[in-house]
Amino acid sequence: MKSIAYWFIGLATLFALAGMAFGIYMSATGVHDLAPAHAHNNLIGYVTMMLYGLYYKVVPQATRGTLPVVHFWVSLLGALTMGVGVGLAISMQGELLAQIASFATIIGMAIFAVIVWRHRAELTAA
Repeated sequence: MKSIAYWFIGLATLFALAGMAFGIYMSATGVHDLAPAHAHNNLIGYVTMMLYGLYYKVVPQATRGTLPVVHFWVSLLGALTMGVGVGLAISMQGELLAQIASFATIIGMAIFAVIVWRHRAELTAA
């Protein structure tokens, strides 16, 4: 079975590729209205997911139990819906998806904070 670190890092690279492709599309068309959606995709989908994965790689003890799995799925929900949700909000199609994505993202970070604090001894020993 693949590790949590593998899935966070692997999916982060896909979010990065999607963000880069979207950036190239905006540049090619000259339409930059959805730049905030692009930025949110890159920050939440690529940067945050990558940092989570790198943490789990550095502190493998933190991957034990069900909380890291819950963290992964909640964070993935936030990352998958954030860029689209922000895009819909910008284009006046409604803010519900952006709100759901925001809550999933902050809950994911709160879960991560619990995991980091539970394993702070392992991190300082590394």
